[in-house]
Amino acid sequence: MKKIIEQYLGDINEKVNPEDVDLSSFEVQKSLNPKIWGSDGKLNPDVKKQLLIIAEDFMDSLDIPWVEYSDVIFTGSLANYNWSEFSDIDLHVLLNRASISDNSELVEEYLANKKKIWNDEHDIKIHGYDIECYAQDANEKHTSSGVYSIERDKWLVIPSKEKPRIDKNMVKRKASDIMSKIDEIIDLNSKGKHQDVLTQNEILWDKIKKMRQSGLDRAGEFSYENIVFKVLRRTGYLEKLNDVKIDSYDTLNSIK
Repeated sequence: MKKIIEQYLGDINEKVNPEDVDLSSFEVQKSLNPKIWGSDGKLNPDVKKQLLIIAEDFMDSLDIPWVEYSDVIFTGSLANYNWSEFSDIDLHVLLNRASISDNSELVEEYLANKKKIWNDEHDIKIHGYDIECYAQDANEKHTSSGVYSIERDKWLVIPSKEKPRIDKNMVKRKASDIMSKIDEIIDLNSKGKHQDVLTQNEILWDKIKKMRQSGLDRAGEFSYENIVFKVLRRTGYLEKLNDVKIDSYDTLNSIK
């Protein structure tokens, strides 16, 4: 793990330049991904069939046999014109979370853990794209600009070819600022300040999550906050932040 961390170390005193933040993968495509979608705008039959099988298996893995799902939806960039090599298939199973238990916090934590276990255990790819399964409350508001019902084989939210307005300067400034902070945390780890790493890591993770949710609530998936989150993920910075947290925690709790 330490070797993984060390490869990211550079001149920490030198901040990430906003102009070095690459946004080329967010360009709008001329069409929906032809490996996934047919010329009629519907899911390719082989993709539809396989996604329904996966959704059934994911639902079974939740171990809540008394709950039935109401729909299976496909969302995210592959259900839109802004897909890229970094895209994955966001497969959401819609269900009534209140029917699981009236303890909403317990249900949220339970489903989050089940989702993590499923996605960690499986490496399923559809035409080269990873699948991310999620149990979504049927009453949850859609923030995506492209939503397709696999069960009903129809669009619930039709994606637009219109190029979204993204504040690229804001995205670059915000992303570079967070990248620099992550580099600083990695530097603390290299200096043996592991408790400081854990403290600052938790603060930054919380800030990133709140930033993204605020953007989704305010302006949807093309908000600059959500684009910043995707930049951090695509450039490996979120993985770096997680890796350095694990390394510091393990070091602090080890006896040599």
